[in-house]
Amino acid sequence: KFSHPDMRTIKHEHHAQCLKLIQKAMTDTDAEKKAQCTKIYETCGVYLGYALGQYCEFYDIDHVMILGRVSKGEGGDIMLETAKKVLQEEFPEYSKIEFHTADDHFKGVGQCIAAAALPE
Repeated sequence: KFSHPDMRTIKHEHHAQCLKLIQKAMTDTDAEKKAQCTKIYETCGVYLGYALGQYCEFYDIDHVMILGRVSKGEGGDIMLETAKKVLQEEFPEYSKIEFHTADDHFKGVGQCIAAAALPE
């Protein structure tokens, strides 16, 4: 069963638009908006850190390449720093994992490039 009634055909354009608004708010002069958006990126970083810690239980991971629009800009930096902090505090044995990112343009299309590189 899929958690969403139409999971196989769900469109993600709405999610992409939300992300654009969040990224725009990160550059806003309104401190309250920026603080709310910072919490979103910190939460993503916590999830990423714990996910990597769990993956390391099964796979030897030394390097991680972070792709996708969510990793762009100041918010992406916050997300990665939070993930590193989670690894240091909760999974110190994996805190040596090196994070790699691409330039902002490549991040924006990274998922497409990664998908195209998958073996058939």
